[in-house]
Amino acid sequence: MAKGVVLVVDDEAPIRDILSFYLKRADYQVLIAGNGAEALEEMGRLRPDLIISDLRMPGMAGDELCKHVKADPATQDIYFIILSAMDGTASRVGGLALGADDMIPKPFHAQEVLAKVDSSFRLIGMQKEIRRQNRELTLFQEKVQEEMELAAALQMGLLPKLPGEAPGARYTHRYLPASGIGGDIYDVLPLPDGGTAIMIADVSGHGVSAALISAMVKTSFENQVRLGGEPLSWARGMNEDLCRSTLAEQFATAWLARLDPGEDSIRYVAAGHCAPLRIVSGARGGLHRSEVLRGTGFMLGLDPGLPFTESRAECQPGDRLVLYTDGMVEVEREDHDMLGEAGLRRLCAELPADADAAADELVSRIRAFNAPSPFVDDVTLVILDRLED
Repeated sequence: MAKGVVLVVDDEAPIRDILSFYLKRADYQVLIAGNGAEALEEMGRLRPDLIISDLRMPGMAGDELCKHVKADPATQDIYFIILSAMDGTASRVGGLALGADDMIPKPFHAQEVLAKVDSSFRLIGMQKEIRRQNRELTLFQEKVQEEMELAAALQMGLLPKLPGEAPGARYTHRYLPASGIGGDIYDVLPLPDGGTAIMIADVSGHGVSAALISAMVKTSFENQVRLGGEPLSWARGMNEDLCRSTLAEQFATAWLARLDPGEDSIRYVAAGHCAPLRIVSGARGGLHRSEVLRGTGFMLGLDPGLPFTESRAECQPGDRLVLYTDGMVEVEREDHDMLGEAGLRRLCAELPADADAAADELVSRIRAFNAPSPFVDDVTLVILDRLED
């Protein structure tokens, strides 16, 4: 089997014959041409791996042939060696400036040419291997991208459908993963007694693994809600589920709540998560004060025996709840000043009455605060408005 295909281009037949003889004896397949035009015809029948061409020839000279080969994307990777009677550094630099990969001065020794060819084919082999690996890498990256896009679509399918309504409430969300797929999740579920179960969570890490655990968090929350009970029992059950199903270094922060319209109150458990805001009469739009629904509790998934505490807050018709993940308050200005909870409260002080318009306005204000940088963490915002009778 031939080591490779070499095209010898020279207007002198004896030179073609000598090079052809040595190359064939070294197990190369040899094509011959008397000038550049004939070389292109030969290349149309069989693509060579390497071209050895005289510089000065009638018709199409070697420099024109080199320019033609290197300008064509289909042939630009062919290794090109120029034979030139003009010796010296200036000649060599000029030949390489044409796009040639190497030069051999005339007169030459056949063994020198053969050594150059052998060396060139070792380089050609490495280049082919690099191109093969690059093609495989490109295909792998494309497949990963396809799977990431599919995973992102599936994750979006886990979020409640919008527009969202629950007993006595209306809600919307804005989900902005930092890398196409993230670890934030939320859920709103109607309860048999007319209440509403609410959950927002943020899983440690990013990417596919975080998205997988976020799906587990949502499933666990739904299972706990079906079992009945209150936010305190939901937190305990979800913590046990995650401790059984995740690695030691994986955890989730969460805020779990039960909205009781009949009592105009909300009971909640803060499991290491950002404290939501209650904007008094915020669903009516305009300027209103806010309060922070603080709570103390450990993150989910660290230890099955960790304690949690349930808190209660007022939530009247017309009030607005703003739930979010830490990516929203950890954005920084160019001077490294972080938005923080206080900054978020300032941005939420006056928002439109419509929940969707309020969500868009709030995200726009946070982007402006963070400009020109993109979000570096997953950002999830949920706005839930208590409906008035």
